[in-house]
Amino acid sequence: MPQELNSDDIATLVDLLLISSKVRTREALCIRIGITYYRQLGFINDPTDESFAINLINHLNDVGNTKALCQLCVKELEPIFKGGRRESLLKEIAEKFNCNLEYEQNYSNSNSTEQTTSPTPNAIPEFRTNSPNQSTEAKSQSKKLYWLTGGAIFLIGLASFAGFYKTESVNPRYIQLQNLLSQGRWKDADVETADRMWGVAGQWEKRSLQAADYNNFPCEDLRAIDNLWTKYSKKRFGFSTQSRIFQSSDVNKNLDKFMIQVGWGKLNEKGEFYYMYIPEYSFSTPEGQFPWFVNWQGSGDRRAYMSRILSCGI
Repeated sequence: MPQELNSDDIATLVDLLLISSKVRTREALCIRIGITYYRQLGFINDPTDESFAINLINHLNDVGNTKALCQLCVKELEPIFKGGRRESLLKEIAEKFNCNLEYEQNYSNSNSTEQTTSPTPNAIPEFRTNSPNQSTEAKSQSKKLYWLTGGAIFLIGLASFAGFYKTESVNPRYIQLQNLLSQGRWKDADVETADRMWGVAGQWEKRSLQAADYNNFPCEDLRAIDNLWTKYSKKRFGFSTQSRIFQSSDVNKNLDKFMIQVGWGKLNEKGEFYYMYIPEYSFSTPEGQFPWFVNWQGSGDRRAYMSRILSCGI
């Protein structure tokens, strides 16, 4: 059975996409790998190629589009990295989605004498050792450079190791969310949160989460999202902030009171609660207001949303 990409696979594909420059023609890339609905993807207009590549791979992984992933690995990237050290990494990823048959076909075709209609891109150049005819002086300079470079890399490695436990790793699925939150782009981050949650729950195309989706939503992903929101909003927003307000003595787990306090709704003249659309996104909005969009855009059960947050101990 096809498997999901892990964080290392995602990071590898993102890296190869950026090196290949395929992301420079985003729409054309999407069409070639079979994503005809690319205009509906919010990240198609992301400001950087890196954020687009991250979101594209995460989206294909979240919705289980193995056909597009195979096309990306075999048709788009394999010809570029064929014969290089990155080829084996691509092949391992492709085999997870049973693309190995297409790989074998590509290998046999590449060995035939028949010329293709378009030239195969050159493989990424590899670093090579000095030739046997190199002069003694050149060899000496090369050795000095080797030791200087090696020493620098060693020092950098030590610095990285020293800070390893101080740096919180971020799931590649949420790198774009981290980027948006770090810039204080609350609206974009809120929409990105909803997009990621729909994808994790397998409801990206429906853009709607029902009670069963919330009840089975992975606690690990909720915590990952919450950690980013609380960190960059200084605990003003996030699931844990919503959980604290929901359980406070003023609200006492009353859903209507909670939604009024965080600015999700109001009472009408008859004292009846009605849900509001939030047109403005600002840091000065009520504490706990975000994440919000996943609850407004087609949420089937907001009580299940809060229950899952509590059951995950957030």
